[in-house]
Amino acid sequence: MCLSAFVAILIMNAIGKVIKTNKNRATVLIEQPENCESCEFAKFCRIDKKGREIICRNDRSAKIGDIVQLDTKKNLFIATVLNFVIPLFFLIGGVLIGKNIWQTDLAGFLSGMSLMVLYFLVFFFIDKQILKSGHFLPEIVSIKQKKNTLS
Repeated sequence: MCLSAFVAILIMNAIGKVIKTNKNRATVLIEQPENCESCEFAKFCRIDKKGREIICRNDRSAKIGDIVQLDTKKNLFIATVLNFVIPLFFLIGGVLIGKNIWQTDLAGFLSGMSLMVLYFLVFFFIDKQILKSGHFLPEIVSIKQKKNTLS
């Protein structure tokens, strides 16, 4: 899962405005919450001044300008496993294998890091296929307000 989709998962049930549509996908702008400015981790979120743009499945046929609610809860487990758990196993496995084969801590460290980097290189290409399929994208669960009712 791409990192931007994973960040979207952290948002959970967010409400945003559809700014772009393409077939069964929509780009939703989620405005930056007020408390982001005082958050220590805001610099890691990559939210720009207008907010965060998230690509979502658009099974509800939302149109540009609609206010929609996103659901990302069901993807949280899979995204956590793909982005954190599997690389951790590769790191630990590589350290154990390298240390047992070459009998030094440095070799263990280098082999662990190498396996983890290899995982991310392979995952980079798999991620594009996952994104294309749209299976793990956040989805629009409801349209809160249609464009024509906005002032």
